[in-house]
Amino acid sequence: MNESYIINEIIEAAKAQNISQGELATRAGIRQETLSRAKKNSNLRFSTVLQLAQIAGLKLKLIADNPVADKIQEGTLFPS
Repeated sequence: MNESYIINEIIEAAKAQNISQGELATRAGIRQETLSRAKKNSNLRFSTVLQLAQIAGLKLKLIADNPVADKIQEGTLFPS
């Protein structure tokens, strides 16, 4: 997953709420062209990405990427 993927997901979530790409950009205080370019090669500040997500009704969240711990919690580390 890269920044462009995240930007595209945010744009899709905004569309689902009838928020156009132009309106999303305006609400975030950036130009539509900037957001359009970010879909292919994002160079937006993290604070801008957070703001875009919030406008689209999303929350960015970090989760641990530890498959062993996940299996322990699920009780599937040592299947019987």
